[in-house]
Amino acid sequence: MRRKQAVMSLLAAALMIGTAACSGGNDGGNNAGDNGNGANQTGNAGADSGTIDVQFGSGADPNAEFMAKLQKKTGETWEDNRWTRLYKEKLGVVTHYKMMYPYADYNTQLKLAITSGDLPDIFPVNDKADLKQLAEGGAIADMGPVYDKYASPLLKSIIEAETKSIFDPVTFGGKIYGIPQKMPSTNGYSHLWIREDWLKKLNLERPKTMDDVYAVAQAFAKQDPDGNGKADTIGLGLNKDVLYSTRGLFWGFGAYPDFWLQDAGGKAQYGTVLPEMKQPLELLARMYKEGLLDKEFGTKDESKEMESAVAGKMGMFYGPHWLAYSVEKTSENDKNAKWIAIPLPGEGGNPVHIPLDNATDGYLIANKNFPHPELIVEMLNLYVDTMFGETNRFEEFWSDGDIDSLWNMGPVHALMPSLDLVGHQDIKQAVADNATDQLRGVAKGFYKSMQDGVVGMSMMFGPTDTPFAFVDQSYPDDVIWSAYSGAPTPTMVGSWSSMGELEATAMTAMIQGKEDVASGFDKFVDSWNKLGGKQVVEEVNAPQ
Repeated sequence: MRRKQAVMSLLAAALMIGTAACSGGNDGGNNAGDNGNGANQTGNAGADSGTIDVQFGSGADPNAEFMAKLQKKTGETWEDNRWTRLYKEKLGVVTHYKMMYPYADYNTQLKLAITSGDLPDIFPVNDKADLKQLAEGGAIADMGPVYDKYASPLLKSIIEAETKSIFDPVTFGGKIYGIPQKMPSTNGYSHLWIREDWLKKLNLERPKTMDDVYAVAQAFAKQDPDGNGKADTIGLGLNKDVLYSTRGLFWGFGAYPDFWLQDAGGKAQYGTVLPEMKQPLELLARMYKEGLLDKEFGTKDESKEMESAVAGKMGMFYGPHWLAYSVEKTSENDKNAKWIAIPLPGEGGNPVHIPLDNATDGYLIANKNFPHPELIVEMLNLYVDTMFGETNRFEEFWSDGDIDSLWNMGPVHALMPSLDLVGHQDIKQAVADNATDQLRGVAKGFYKSMQDGVVGMSMMFGPTDTPFAFVDQSYPDDVIWSAYSGAPTPTMVGSWSSMGELEATAMTAMIQGKEDVASGFDKFVDSWNKLGGKQVVEEVNAPQ
């Protein structure tokens, strides 16, 4: 979707849901535990007439904090909750999990399952190389005809909102092998989070240019903003995933790492190897040398980076909107702490363009041996109608008091692309009009979470100084859409992970001063091309 207003038509879209119950072969389906200790008998009829036991895969954390809280409060579990009960009532689907692991572990376990051929009935795939292997190996069902036949108008409007290129990663030989779990592409934003109380204490203005970012980082690191008499604070946070954790800084210079751009001639080019990368790398190297960055960032992941923020030892960092849930805890250590998100500063104060992919939370795949692949689409139909249809039950299925992650505790999901933005816009208007009691749908659910004490929700979607205040200013007019979102090319399949390791190692070395940026970057580009980069660019631009 390229217009903010288009989202309103989604809320009023008509939906026809197939509710015919499914039944399958012989009785005898076995329950699978949360970590996948059950049988994988595909398409078994359940104990109840008109039901079917389905073995799912899921990249969810079986020990997630929100589910533990919900189970204590309502008795709901991963396999028995308001979503799974809805699917059983309306579609006859009885939910079991053959595989359930946190995201990173799930991808590893899925690769093992692909190798052994022991796959669930329905499961998400996130890695494009895995998708290609499954499709070309004949292990999964052709979902194109199923989607065309069963997808409701509302589901199609949500999945295809930001063009049908969303199907490119799962299209092989002209066939579509997966259904995208659509997510808001605004999830791809990086925001500049900053301690406003530190700004005020040091009498600083909010940064608007990249020079300002440097000056504020210098003050935060050198002028004792935490008042303990020691120079022990970090000016700007980052972690070992350098290109991800600082991508908002690179964008401020017009550099777009890990992103496919379209050049003036219409060809795709890979942002990490373009000369625009040098200036932001030089700034980071300067900041590192001057002690404005965490000297140990190369060994720390995002959670460790956030520990510094929560402990009151970091004053500024780039990151996605959901890191509000991490830094909201800072006030437990300092009641005066106040994190805000500000518009991304640009070089010379110029507007910053935001590079986005057509976002998904993976693609839902059906095992070729599963007799009811249409259930994927029927379940998604029911999901979007429950969340966004004319008679939606958004509040009931979004949150339960201060527990606000209910939307993804079922085996499938797909979110309206501008869900978060519309929630912010409607709340902002209602607050201005003193009419929050008239909120409906998404905004009402969001606002209820805020009122129920979910501080992170207020930090993300509140009217001012929040990530979505900036999104509202920049989406979609300042967005650059990816020039390539297709399946992995042949060289990518064999070399892309090695090329990624090279990127991470080279960028870290330049920032830490182990390599001079001017010569080190050119050396990196040469190595990248020799490792397969030159061939990848040619393959990406080859006629389809």
